Amino acid sequence: MMYSFESSGSRKPLHAMVVGALIGTAVLFCVGGMEGMPFPFLFQTAAVLCATIAIYLTAGYSLKSYRYAIEPNTIVDAEGLDQYDLVITEIRGKRMKVVARVGLRSVDHDAVVVIRRSDGEAAKDARNLLCKGKQVFRYENTPLSPASCYIPIPEENSVIVIPVDDRMVEILKGK
Repeated sequence: MMYSFESSGSRKPLHAMVVGALIGTAVLFCVGGMEGMPFPFLFQTAAVLCATIAIYLTAGYSLKSYRYAIEPNTIVDAEGLDQYDLVITEIRGKRMKVVARVGLRSVDHDAVVVIRRSDGEAAKDARNLLCKGKQVFRYENTPLSPASCYIPIPEENSVIVIPVDDRMVEILKGK
């Protein structure tokens, strides 16, 4: 039962945010450099903040991607059944690094849920209820994902968030 996918969602909103931050940087520097402008350092400080946001978004989201896989574990349980892990690998250029490995036995299969942004306030309430008091690990390629799969791990008191893939959600829900 090996299955894997790489998130391939649209990054247009992410790129629009980066371009907007860069345009904001240029405008703020120009306005701050105008003669007779009171408190130019405020505009220049805001410009540096916009540039920092653009760099953060580029380095944190644009330059990396993730591969999500269900892989067999080397451990066999008492009944002789094979165990499987959810393995999340971060890819930056040619460098690959496993950032999370979770045994499927530790996943609360009944509580795995897909939350869509289009659901509005109901989605926000469900997400807040699911994540309340837990450590949340996000492994998504964009901060504005249209839908996310929330995977609760009760043993660790944490929640892993990945992009939605129908087959992966079926596996995680134990179907």
